[in-house]
Amino acid sequence: MSETEDIRGGVHKSTQHDSAIKHVVGDAVFIDDMPNLPETQEVALLLSPHAHANILSIDTSKAEACTGVAAVITANDIPGVNDIAPVFSDEPVLAGALVEYAGQPIAAIAADNYDNAFAAIGTIKVIYEELPAVLSIQEAWDKGQFTYEPPKIESGDAEKAIKDADFVVNGEISCGGQDHFYLESQIALAIPGEGPDILIYSSTQHPTEVQHGVSRVLGINQNDVTVEVRRMGGAFGGKESQSTIVGAIASLLAYKCRKPVKLRLRRDEDMTATGKRHDFLFKYKVGFNSTGKIEGAIIDMAARSGNVADLSAGVIGRALCHGDNAYFIPHTLFRGWPCKTNTVSNTAFRGFGSPQGMLAIETIIEHLAVELKMPVEKIRSVNWYGTDDKNVTPYGQTVSDNIMPEIVDRLASEVDLPSRRKAIDKYNASHETLKKGIAMMPVKFGISFNAPALNQAGALVHVYTDGSVH
Repeated sequence: MSETEDIRGGVHKSTQHDSAIKHVVGDAVFIDDMPNLPETQEVALLLSPHAHANILSIDTSKAEACTGVAAVITANDIPGVNDIAPVFSDEPVLAGALVEYAGQPIAAIAADNYDNAFAAIGTIKVIYEELPAVLSIQEAWDKGQFTYEPPKIESGDAEKAIKDADFVVNGEISCGGQDHFYLESQIALAIPGEGPDILIYSSTQHPTEVQHGVSRVLGINQNDVTVEVRRMGGAFGGKESQSTIVGAIASLLAYKCRKPVKLRLRRDEDMTATGKRHDFLFKYKVGFNSTGKIEGAIIDMAARSGNVADLSAGVIGRALCHGDNAYFIPHTLFRGWPCKTNTVSNTAFRGFGSPQGMLAIETIIEHLAVELKMPVEKIRSVNWYGTDDKNVTPYGQTVSDNIMPEIVDRLASEVDLPSRRKAIDKYNASHETLKKGIAMMPVKFGISFNAPALNQAGALVHVYTDGSVH
């Protein structure tokens, strides 16, 4: 670099994203775009057709003899521990004696191409003993089936406050989940090295978790596992813990056949075998006065955790911490219910429980507005968090920078919300089928993790002798 040449990315310099042009013109290299190494094997999975069943036997002998097959694995072939749980334990990468959701991976085959692997999967014989399946949140809740100890947040005496209140409402609401539908499906390329070393190219948001999971199932040290992530074709939470499943299966096969192994889930497999956003069922009881001020609230938040806990503790924890949204509620009892169902374990998704928690309290605010025949904005305004008082959340945090009342009023004024509403009312009055609407929604969003130890990060920065930085 010459003395007159500017350093790329210097302080106070505008810098283009490294991959901006590559993404636009299609030159960005994702894992499936990487040229295959010699003898790279591709993978097909055997997924359970049953939501709940005992596995009585698995016969892979015909599959092992199929054309092009390099390795076949079941839970019995795992040299380490069949557990990739990110928080708790006992969350298998391959089903052992028990299947707990339709789509759960049972076996995997690596072959010289995907067609041969897929054909060999069809020759595996599994004998199941079907068991009753719990498929709904309500059924699991009624039976007391949970993936971990149900949490709660309690402040004051909600039962007494509701009993003493002028008015009381009860209600319930549910919300569904969504698939992440990232453009690049789950994928990993595992390359065995010398001795126990293994290199994994993974489309993951959490390379450390992939490293930990792979070391656990292979029974090797974490420093034997290297995980590289150049870029992802979308994730939205879906590749935080779920990518460990894919990385672990690819690694197990690579270890067994001592060849590079690539596992790319086809879209239908990806949507069947991996988790989604948690769907919730909320039930509430709220006491309030004639102005709409909430005196006490009990909110039960039952979430579909799925067959295992995965990241449900964090998701439900954040839902509980957003059950107040932007409102001061002096007496609260928020209870979380991580319902264990025979469905795929739900996982991280943008918002991580916060949207669900806010949905519950905003439903309550609108319910109160209907009961009192008052504008919803009026109900919100009498319940806002304060600045000098009424500023402590149910979980004990002081709201120190509250600009919600000011920003809501300012936004409504600047966009002339009353006039817009009148125009919409006029439009709707003259149209039978097509209707319009407008809403303004406050959001108090926690940007940190509930576990303080997670609120940190590190970076390794290389500054070279020519002044360039990597």
